[in-house]
Amino acid sequence: MDMDNSTQPPALSCPVCDGVTWRPAGAVRRDALSCCADCGLLATTRFLSNREDLGQLYDTTDADYRIYNAQYRDGRLASYRRWLSVLDTWRTGGRLLEIGSGYGDFLALAAEAGWEATGVEISAHACTVARSKGCEVHQGRLEEAPLPAGSFDAVVLWDVIEHLPDPNAMIQQALDLLTPGGVLLMKTPDGRALAPSVNPLRTLYRHFVYPANTPEHVFHFTPDQLTTLAQRNGAGPVACDTGDTWAERIISGNNPAVRAARWAIMGLAHWRRWPYEFVLVAQK
Repeated sequence: MDMDNSTQPPALSCPVCDGVTWRPAGAVRRDALSCCADCGLLATTRFLSNREDLGQLYDTTDADYRIYNAQYRDGRLASYRRWLSVLDTWRTGGRLLEIGSGYGDFLALAAEAGWEATGVEISAHACTVARSKGCEVHQGRLEEAPLPAGSFDAVVLWDVIEHLPDPNAMIQQALDLLTPGGVLLMKTPDGRALAPSVNPLRTLYRHFVYPANTPEHVFHFTPDQLTTLAQRNGAGPVACDTGDTWAERIISGNNPAVRAARWAIMGLAHWRRWPYEFVLVAQK
């Protein structure tokens, strides 16, 4: 990738192994993918030039919020409730931080469960919605938020790490905010689902149903790759959970026929345990 370094930022290196060689790896939903030649991490090719203004991608509108409520919210709530019960294991001081807190549903549930919950969110609109639910949210980037180091029992990133051009920096910042023994939880789509397959149904799942979201996702981590990322930043992985319930599955689409087709393929994927999403639990 040839670039004039005097006018353009450097191309992204692989966050897992620092490799700088990317090879073509096909495409998903009209977005080209690249593969790290050293460790196999997949990336959405157009982000590798490091010229995208990611802040613009993540602002939201009333229309986005209506789609979230109609198609995503129920699945997200099911996942949040399951993980809040797990987080009780690490509750000591009772403080929890969500990075990328969106519309505030997890923060609201955490507060109901007795946590002193705080969020950080880029989108001003999403912050307004979250605050209307009684949530404490700092609008802007994490490094701009007035958060004391070493003050949280848990830091969670639900569907965030895959959006970042520098996930190492985010993990380091998150660990700095944790108390000793505190936990970092990261949920992300499972990049193993993007592996090419001769199975036509698996191919349909890859292109039509699996939440690759290539227009917004920079990197597509597998459990092993995200574990390596956490370890290289000094975190000790506790568990990697690739399980979920049917209620947690997201089936999107505004067209009823499209949604019905996706429901059928997702049902097969859930039954066959094809890779979908995973949560990495890492401890400071």
